[in-house]
Amino acid sequence: MKAFFAFALLILLLIIQQAQSAKDPCNPQQIHIALSDVFTSNPSTPSTMKVIFHTKEECSSAYVSLTTPQGDVQKITATAVNFFTENKDGVYQTYVHIFDLNSLEFSQTYEYTCYGSDDFLSKPISQGPFKFYVPSPQFEEGGKETQVVMFGDMDHRPEGMNTINALTKIAQDNFTEISAFIHNGDMSYNLSSKAGTRGDDFMNVIEKFATSMPYMVTAGNHEDFNNFSNFNARYKMPNFDKSQNHYYSYNIGNMHFVSFNLDLILQMPKLKKPMLEWLEEDLIEAAHNRKEQPWIIVYTHRPFYCSHPDEDCNTNAQRFKEFDDLLQKYNVDLVVVGHVHFYERMLPIKKGKVAKFQQVPKDKKFNNIVNPQAPVHVLQGMAGHRGDKADPKDIYKGRAFTVKVDKAYSYLSVKSNNSTHLLVENVRSIDGVVNDSFYIIKSNKLKYCKLPYYKGK
Repeated sequence: MKAFFAFALLILLLIIQQAQSAKDPCNPQQIHIALSDVFTSNPSTPSTMKVIFHTKEECSSAYVSLTTPQGDVQKITATAVNFFTENKDGVYQTYVHIFDLNSLEFSQTYEYTCYGSDDFLSKPISQGPFKFYVPSPQFEEGGKETQVVMFGDMDHRPEGMNTINALTKIAQDNFTEISAFIHNGDMSYNLSSKAGTRGDDFMNVIEKFATSMPYMVTAGNHEDFNNFSNFNARYKMPNFDKSQNHYYSYNIGNMHFVSFNLDLILQMPKLKKPMLEWLEEDLIEAAHNRKEQPWIIVYTHRPFYCSHPDEDCNTNAQRFKEFDDLLQKYNVDLVVVGHVHFYERMLPIKKGKVAKFQQVPKDKKFNNIVNPQAPVHVLQGMAGHRGDKADPKDIYKGRAFTVKVDKAYSYLSVKSNNSTHLLVENVRSIDGVVNDSFYIIKSNKLKYCKLPYYKGK
């Protein structure tokens, strides 16, 4: 009889646990992963990836269960960080759990499950399991193709859901083929709105892809509330201890990525000098490492160049001149920006004018940019947010450096498996159609040396 009552009590506890799990303050929320310091040029820790989730209470016994490719199971714990803030919408508090996954094997798939507690009576239903693939920071000519997806200016209302659904399908179908999703500013509109719960809702929606794809972010103007405190609490990019997400770099395959936050120096001009010093040091090292990472790709939120009547398209080249000069000096290949809610692809630009490059005859759409003498700039601010309708008729006139302007919800695919060809494609979110594409080609082969130089439209 005692055994029966014990069994009945167990069943009752399980029923209560399941009924309350969704509301349990230790239920993991906003789960996402990010590349960590091993992907930097000079790693200072063995941390390869980070898993991050939130709980409503401290939940000090939260952990991540990691299953290796060999089937071994590791229990990884972390200390919760309490983030508390208050704004006109009310008081917001969350506990952020950051789990360092150390010394993972590259080019391997891992599985993990998130737990808010290991106490039997309060343990919520675990979130997961999820799978992720660890890309390699090393490059082998002709080896596995490096591919990332880049986008800017996205929330989770109907407009943004076009892109979120597309990214979710990519994550489900190709999570071993694509190395990272890169969001170059303005997420959720705004992370701090509704006393922070708007940011919570956004991060819970993008769990569909952020649990299996490294979600790499840079801040935009819509993250600047209270000195970017909400943004800095939610995300942990490489170099966090030194820059708190505001400038960092990392390597994936044959690509070196550089991120910096221009909105930070608009708010705090005194930080301009250290950011410029860091950027030049990073680009010097990247220039020396061209054999390992032949492609240098920069992403930030505000554009240096664009053709829209927006103020940023007319003033940023001058107010961010020192940054632009460094990108040109160290031969950055591609600059991807957002902020202006269009897609605009540009020719190589140096000091506001089209720079020299070799042109393939009859290539009127500039699908091949050969041996450019300055970075190619792409504005990708069309992932979608509330009130920003996709409208093919809403096209502004481009300047001399403009190749194409488009107003469809979209994202950017960037990929390469060698040191000579980088393929950039803008993909419509609603149907996966590529509406613009081009190669950046760097080669000394005779067939390219004979090409004429571009002489203007």
